Amino acid sequence: MLMDALQASWPFARQSLAGRRGRTILLVVAVLLSSALVVATSCGLASLETSVAVGLSRALGTTDARIVHRYGEEFDADLLEQVKALPDVEAASARLFGSLTLLHEEDGRGEAPARATVQARGIDVPADDRFREVELESGTRPQRDDDVLVDPGTADLLRASIGDTLLVQRFGEPVELKVCGIYKRPRLGALQRPIVEMARTTLAEASGKDDRVTVVAIILKKNTDVVAWCERHKDIAPEPLVLEPAERVTTGLDRQLLASRLGFALAASIAFLSCAFIVAVGLTTAVTEQQREMAIARCIGAARQQLVISQLMVGGVISIIGGVLGLPLGVFLAWILVEVYREFLPGGLSVSLIGIGLALLGSVLAGTLGAAYPAWQASRVTPLEALTVRARPPQPRGLGICLALAATCIALQLALLVVPDTQMRFWTYATAGIGLLHIGYFLLAPVILWLVTRIAGRGVELLLALPRGLLVRSVRSMPYRLGFTAGALMVGMSILTSTWSGGTSLLNEFRDRIRFADGFVFCTTGLSPEKQRIIEGLPGVKASCPVGYLPVRLAKGETLGVDGLGPPSVICVGFEPTRFLQLNRLEWIRGTPETAIPRLKDGDAVLVAEQFLVARGLDVGSTIGLGGIAGDKRFEIVGVVSSAGLDIATQFFGIRSVYMEQAASCVFMDFDAVGKHFGSRDAFIMQLVLDDERASETDKSLATLVSERVPGAVYSSGRSIRGVLDEIGNTMLGVTASVSFAALFLACFGVGNVVAAGISSRRHEFGVLRAIGGAPSVPMRLVLGESILIAVAGAATGTALGMHLAAMGTVWHRDLAGIPTHLSFPALAIGYGWATMLVMTVLASLPAAISLLRQSPRALLASRS
Repeated sequence: MLMDALQASWPFARQSLAGRRGRTILLVVAVLLSSALVVATSCGLASLETSVAVGLSRALGTTDARIVHRYGEEFDADLLEQVKALPDVEAASARLFGSLTLLHEEDGRGEAPARATVQARGIDVPADDRFREVELESGTRPQRDDDVLVDPGTADLLRASIGDTLLVQRFGEPVELKVCGIYKRPRLGALQRPIVEMARTTLAEASGKDDRVTVVAIILKKNTDVVAWCERHKDIAPEPLVLEPAERVTTGLDRQLLASRLGFALAASIAFLSCAFIVAVGLTTAVTEQQREMAIARCIGAARQQLVISQLMVGGVISIIGGVLGLPLGVFLAWILVEVYREFLPGGLSVSLIGIGLALLGSVLAGTLGAAYPAWQASRVTPLEALTVRARPPQPRGLGICLALAATCIALQLALLVVPDTQMRFWTYATAGIGLLHIGYFLLAPVILWLVTRIAGRGVELLLALPRGLLVRSVRSMPYRLGFTAGALMVGMSILTSTWSGGTSLLNEFRDRIRFADGFVFCTTGLSPEKQRIIEGLPGVKASCPVGYLPVRLAKGETLGVDGLGPPSVICVGFEPTRFLQLNRLEWIRGTPETAIPRLKDGDAVLVAEQFLVARGLDVGSTIGLGGIAGDKRFEIVGVVSSAGLDIATQFFGIRSVYMEQAASCVFMDFDAVGKHFGSRDAFIMQLVLDDERASETDKSLATLVSERVPGAVYSSGRSIRGVLDEIGNTMLGVTASVSFAALFLACFGVGNVVAAGISSRRHEFGVLRAIGGAPSVPMRLVLGESILIAVAGAATGTALGMHLAAMGTVWHRDLAGIPTHLSFPALAIGYGWATMLVMTVLASLPAAISLLRQSPRALLASRS
């Protein structure tokens, strides 16, 4: 039965496809471009997500969680196998830290053997790239037990190069190591100790630590809640061990990856809908053009079913051919994007199977549904009514119905926000909400076109020297065909607006999250007040914030942690609260700056790090007793804080181990209070605010001046660190913008083919216009005027939709990624988008418009359908 219906309908479908080959080709190209839009957007954003992950991993590593000893001691390596057996563990690896003395005898120049004492990081070999903590400058990572990877400082001290043999000096026979590579590491002067990387078993043997480890690093399966996982499995690390999230999680930068994944999921859905709208409008235009032929077919005995099936077959053929041809084009366009940004996209091209699937699905569904409605409409009316379909003027109430349906769809999307479960709410929005939202704005497009025509129609007529009222009446006679064409065009603009707004908001939050000083001066022996004044007076230094660092004994009878295992003292970090908070962004886990800062300035309150809270069980309102120069004194805890910026800074500056090991015993106090209670006004670190002009010259001169005028101190640039991280953020924004403009171009060309198909269906109308005295250029100018109004309406609708999507993005970034972004209006990007859309739409319709100029009135009238 079904085969009989298909066979009976195929002649009608074949006639429709072959009878107007030009129109068929235009529609296939429109579908091809729509399919390419989905694939290019999906692959481009997938490549961006991969590269952002690579960039953040270079800054903070890929480790999600770790097990460490509270007081920096080694522990039994057997724990590693237990960790690997835990659920949701993707991979785990152990690290052993130690100190070795290396000797290089064969320097080939007759000099005394070079010797250096270095810090050593023992890793499991062969090394798992997912736990890579360094970036290679040359050579390879350790692959064998006798390999060693050195930093540039070690290579210089030992006069060693790749392939050289080093000796580990120890009691007993020396251990031979072969230099396998040199890794990248910024040079920070005297403060920075040389570090090498080697096999953990070899380091254990050389340092006499048997089968012991310092850290167990853990990578969890994708989308695992790291904090919740650590809490769930904390019993695997008995005191004094602790299972804790790593810096990538504690700094919140892992949420940037989640945010990019959210953006990918939403952008893929939006691109899918763009494809659907362009294809549906194009096929609706084609079927409307054929309603007269359908009526004639009905007159000579064709069944309703045959007409409907034939048009479904037409839509299917066009959408399948165009959809399949668009796949390689989309991947190719994404590859071009990745090649252009090769320097900033180290992850390379990521082909999105989801995007390819959505492209095919979107093409087929849109083609089928786009052909179904008008075919059904033509088949349900009588032949006489179908023959006069073009003589029926549009009903004004139709715009009211469109407005009501649009408001209903948008309201339903907003109603989905009351779904109580966050995950369910997001996926309901991604699967149903985005569709409702786009359908709502799509239905709103004819209304916006009507408003644009009322406002700007006469101005466009004057611009193109058209007879008064011609353009306005023409647009009003086809409010739905032209309005829905603008609706198909809106999606490119909405992608540009929403991604640029969301990307700018994420980048601003990203930059603010890692806020810290322009420069740092370190001195392990302390910076006296006199040295601080010297540094403050250096050229280019606008302001400074000294940070003290000294051990303070606990008050008599005070214990922290397990009795006998906890340290007898804490590290007191002194800082000037107001200046410090201006330079550094702190995450307030407990307490607020408004209540904490006045109490700190009173001199009897402290802040503590999050590790202190976890390890000691003390919270805001608790007190801690410290021994000062005037006797023991109790201090109230007024806040628990962490700082993503300082976490990253300590990673870059090479003092991360000191910072992290002491964090569980750190208290933060007003700098003057440190001097009052403990008699020290020395600074360990000075954070500097520098002149923004000539930044690179200022950094170079300060590095020299600090070493000359403050012996023992070393300068490091905070701006260089921000530059690395800004590069990640700017790459996100740049690639997203490129994807957005590519989507805009593809959408404009796709809709341009739809416009061209629409022009083909109106050739008789243009012939009548010429026959009653219209100039040869009038049809062409009329088409260009319609294209301008369509572009403006599409841009306006797309901007409104894009800002709506951006507002929803702020909701999901807050609820799912924990990132409090703020809605931004990217005026410059929107301006470029409007101009691009206007130019591209006119250019896309220009060839078909020019073809009208070359046709005589007789030829145009003879094309009656």
